[in-house]
Amino acid sequence: MNKALFVSSFQRTAKLYGIFTALILFYLIVIIGMYTSSVEADPFEMLPEGMKDAFGLGAGMNGLTGFVASSFYGVSFVIFMMILCIMAANQLMAHLVDRGSMAYLLSTPVSRRKIATTQAAVLITGLFALTGIALGAGLLAAPLLAEQAEFDRHAFVQLNVTGFLLFFVISGYSFLFSSLFNDAKHSLAASGGLSVLFYMIHLIGNMTDNHEWLDYLTPLSLFEPAAIAAGEVNVALHAVSLGAAGIALYASAVYLFSRRDLPL
Repeated sequence: MNKALFVSSFQRTAKLYGIFTALILFYLIVIIGMYTSSVEADPFEMLPEGMKDAFGLGAGMNGLTGFVASSFYGVSFVIFMMILCIMAANQLMAHLVDRGSMAYLLSTPVSRRKIATTQAAVLITGLFALTGIALGAGLLAAPLLAEQAEFDRHAFVQLNVTGFLLFFVISGYSFLFSSLFNDAKHSLAASGGLSVLFYMIHLIGNMTDNHEWLDYLTPLSLFEPAAIAAGEVNVALHAVSLGAAGIALYASAVYLFSRRDLPL
C-alpha cells in the first residue's frame, strides 16, 4: 500500500463518505426516537403482509433492538450503503481511468498492484469507519432517546458487524467492476445493475416460502437484521461466509487490474 496515495484518495472520497454518514446517522437516530410511540401503534400496520415480509418488517419488532433492526437496518441502511459502495468504488478506480488520471499514477514508481491495493484499502477503511460511527451513535442514542426500552447491545453490535461484512462483499464486486471497465458509466451500470438484481431477488425470496431457493443467489440473504436481533441466526457462519467472499472479490480485482490492458 502507498501511504501518499491512500491519504490523497481518502481526502477525495471524504465528502462522499461524510454525506452518507450524515444520512445514516439522521435516519438511525430518528428511528430510535420513534420507538416509544411505536409501542402504542405499529407504524407499519397499514402495509400489506406481503410487503412487510419482503422488507423484513413482519418479524423481530419486539424490543428496541428488533424495531431498529427491522425499521432501519432492513431497508434504509442496506439501500444507503449499497449506493455508497457503488459510487465510492467507481470514483476510486474507473473514474481515474476514464479521466486519464490513472496514466499519471502509473507513470510513478508505484506498481499497478500497489495502486489497486491502496484504493481498495481506502474503500474498505471508509466503510469500516462509517459502520463504526453508526454503531457508536446507536449505542449512545438508545439509552438517551428510549430510556425504558429493552436494548440488546450484543445483538446491535452483531447487526453492525454483519452489515459491514455484507458491504465488504458489495463493495468488493463494485470494486471489481470498477477495476475492469475503462468507462465510469459502464462500471456504474454493471455494479448498480447487479445490486438492483440482488435486492429484487432478496425481496421476492422474502415474500413467499416457495422461493426460498432464491436465497442462494444473493449475498443479502446472509444479512437478516430482524433474525439477528431475535438471536435466530448463526452470525459467526454468516460472517465467515461474507468475509471470505469479500476477500475473494477484492483479491480478484487487484489481480485482474494488474494484468489488464489500459487505454493510456
